[in-house]
Amino acid sequence: MDAGSRMPTSPSGLVRRTRKEQGLTLAQLGKLTGYSAAQVSRYERGISPLTDVMVMRAFADALGIAPQALGLTPQPDTRHGRTIGPTTAYPRLPASRLAKAAVGRTVRIQCGDGSC
Repeated sequence: MDAGSRMPTSPSGLVRRTRKEQGLTLAQLGKLTGYSAAQVSRYERGISPLTDVMVMRAFADALGIAPQALGLTPQPDTRHGRTIGPTTAYPRLPASRLAKAAVGRTVRIQCGDGSC
């Protein structure tokens, strides 16, 4: 196995190799991800660590890299290859019996010292 065919050991190495394989310049990748060419270079060289999940997702999306290759989970809206639709977070609970009994009644508050 020659040095050029080895798998990169870091997310930054994978980003750099994939960018070069696709023939993209630093500026082109920067435009796709919303970062400057200088910042993309810092990420690729490891000067700025490529550890932020949102940054890594931006690079994965721009380069067509599977999120798992960068150590990320798949997008939150898919699990096991299936699209997950919107759900309610909690089930609706029945109304309180006290709230039902109080509907339509006037409640008077009386103070013992007459200051109310």
